[in-house]
Amino acid sequence: MKSLLLVALLALPLPSLAETREERVAAAAEYIDLALEGFDMAAMIETMYQPILQQVAAGGQTQTEAQVAQIRQLYLDTYEGPMNTLMRDQAGIMADMMTLAEITALRDFYATPEGKSVMAKLPQLTAAQQPGIIQLINDNMESLMPQVLAIINGEATPAATAAPTVQP
Repeated sequence: MKSLLLVALLALPLPSLAETREERVAAAAEYIDLALEGFDMAAMIETMYQPILQQVAAGGQTQTEAQVAQIRQLYLDTYEGPMNTLMRDQAGIMADMMTLAEITALRDFYATPEGKSVMAKLPQLTAAQQPGIIQLINDNMESLMPQVLAIINGEATPAATAAPTVQP
């Protein structure tokens, strides 16, 4: 009976615990290398300052091409290296959160033409979503901040006020 139980246990697939963290980190590093190959970091960084330029323009002030180029370079100089470092550092985070099979699936996807195309389009996706996210945050900040401060100060939380309705 014991040998039958042992054979049954050996026939079961090994759990993800049999994977080592080092294996997951290595696979995640491969995924990150593939993902960054087609990733337009400059375009992603441009999404960071575009809302500022739009807000300034909405206030009636125009920027020259030279000013925009100077702001772009400032942002690139400030964020390009650190953003690459942050993205590369995610290998350890991925290894702690995902199985080897999940990381391998991501890596394999980004090695395909479709995966490369998706990665190249992520900055545009971020840029398209950013105005809506900023508006959502701005619309709710006035009612959220008193509640956050009340929680921090150990006070009774003030009643939430309805967020303003956005008109199309």
